[in-house]
Amino acid sequence: MHWLVINMTLDELKVLLGIPLDDDSQDVKLALFLESGLLAAQKYCDKLDFMQLIDPISGKLELPGPVKLGISEWVKSQQEIAERGTGVTSESVPGMSQSFGSASDQFTVFATAHAHWAPFHSQIKFYKAGR
Repeated sequence: MHWLVINMTLDELKVLLGIPLDDDSQDVKLALFLESGLLAAQKYCDKLDFMQLIDPISGKLELPGPVKLGISEWVKSQQEIAERGTGVTSESVPGMSQSFGSASDQFTVFATAHAHWAPFHSQIKFYKAGR
């Protein structure tokens, strides 16, 4: 299967998130999310050699389309986590009731990103023997 290879920019991320290009109020935060999303993609997409995705002429990292879409979904998930806070997934008052998330919620939150990255992810994991 051949993937269209494209470069991921802050402007492209803003388009995918539905943020107007002339709105620079979130650029610093989005740039950090973009960098973190790229690192998450590198970790999850263990079938890809990201060093091989660097264009030798321009020196820019060129990403397959599904990786780029996964990064945008990863950023959306990070924004949702930041907005709702960590741990609390629901809350109610007068009788005071709270529900807390668990570590497994992380996989649910990032499921859309992981779905885009699935073609580049190996299901086989290797662990060090012994302690």
